Order: sequence, then structure tokens, then C-alpha cells
Amino acid sequence: MKKIFSDESGYVLVLQRPHFFPGSKATEKELCPELPIKEVGVVADAPSCVIPHCGFYCAWCDHPVLLSNDRIGSPFGHPDARKLDVRSIATVCFHCKHIGNFSMFRACRGYDTRHKIMHAANSGDTLLLNWLHCVESTCTARVPLFVKMEEGVTPETMRTEEWLWDELTCASGHRIKQVPLDPSCQIPLRNSSRLR
Repeated sequence: MKKIFSDESGYVLVLQRPHFFPGSKATEKELCPELPIKEVGVVADAPSCVIPHCGFYCAWCDHPVLLSNDRIGSPFGHPDARKLDVRSIATVCFHCKHIGNFSMFRACRGYDTRHKIMHAANSGDTLLLNWLHCVESTCTARVPLFVKMEEGVTPETMRTEEWLWDELTCASGHRIKQVPLDPSCQIPLRNSSRLR
């Protein structure tokens, strides 16, 4: 049996059934064995949405940290798309419990060449916990502290008192004041250039 296919260019492709040369011990059934058909139960996964995330790496343990780009105000995107005008943000690495600076701007606190915008499945919720202030009273730089709450994590199980504040600074390099954090209180996104 021959099958004839043609495409828009006018060329014709003729396909035939497999041809076996005389003297060959292989038969058609040996070359094309019928595979048993197994019925598999349909597993319906919960639909997940893939959205842009800021992909960071912890400076202490190199563990990846993903934050939804839109939920943190797109601070490293195109200037017209930014809801926040900051040079770096702070977040906690739940692997080693360090709060660190993260940035995608060269020569800024928390910059790493591995940090990038990437697409990932949306999971959990990203919250703005606080605008952090540095110890310098004349400095107007603020650092937003974001936390990603995965599904099943509650504010009570986050244990913010165990988080480590080592080397956390503002954009000017001043040490950040440690403050008590309440994950049950979500702060709306707003511009950080407000006066103290």
C-alpha cells in the first residue's frame, strides 16, 4: 500500500510499508512489535499559572529564592512598569533563615549576576511585611521586606524571631535597624520615597 503526500511546493513524497531484503531474518513483527496498551487513570492536577518571578540566590547558602515580580512591585523592570522605586529589596531565605539584600542593579547591595527574571508556577502569596529603616537618621533610603508565604504556612508558623539580620543594609550601606515583624499584618505597596 502506498501513501502519497504533497506540500505547497509541488514536491511529492511517496511512502511505502517497510521493505525487508531477501535473506534477512527479521520479520515485520520483530521490527515493529505491538506494544501492550495500558489504561492509566487520569490524574487532574490543580491548574497552575506561570508568571514572571524574581529569581534570587541567598548570599549565605546559595539556596534559590523566588518572589512574584508583580507582587513585589516590579522594582527591577522597565521604569514605566515599576510600582516601587527602590535599588534593592530584602527577603528571608527559609533554608538558612537569613534576611538578605537582593538587587538586579549592578553595583547595588545584594546584586549577583545569577539573579534574573524568570517564569515559574505561581504558588503561595508574597507579602510586604515592613519598610525597613537604617540606623542613619539623615538617610532617606528605605528597604522593603517581602516574604513568600507558601501554601500551608501560617503567620504563626513562620517564627520571625529566629530570622537572622546579619549584614542587612540600606542602599547607601548603612546597617538596618532590627524591628519586630508581624506576618499577619500585610502592608500595601507604596513608594518608599516618603519622609520619615
